[in-house]
Amino acid sequence: MNDIFTISWLKAAGNRAVKTIAQTALGLFTVGSALNEINWMYILSVSVVAGIYSILMNIVASLPEVGTDGIIKVSRNQPSGYICEINNGASLVDKKIVNLTVVNIDGPSQ
Repeated sequence: MNDIFTISWLKAAGNRAVKTIAQTALGLFTVGSALNEINWMYILSVSVVAGIYSILMNIVASLPEVGTDGIIKVSRNQPSGYICEINNGASLVDKKIVNLTVVNIDGPSQ
């Protein structure tokens, strides 16, 4: 919950809300209708409500593209093998989706 209302969260939630509004509006258009036959206020109203719903859902359920849950440290054990160490592993047990940052502590591979 500590990732909510950060700049990256606001960008990701706003991006999802705009996409939801556009998809809802597209779904409400009737194919074959003339421009003057479309109820624009209805489409706008329903689309904005869908956008608000999207923002509220992003508050309740975290955004997978925001934040990092841990760090994987990779080091070379042997010329052909690697050791992976997961930092903050205890908090990863109850999560269904885990965002990790991969760090090569040996530096760039040769």
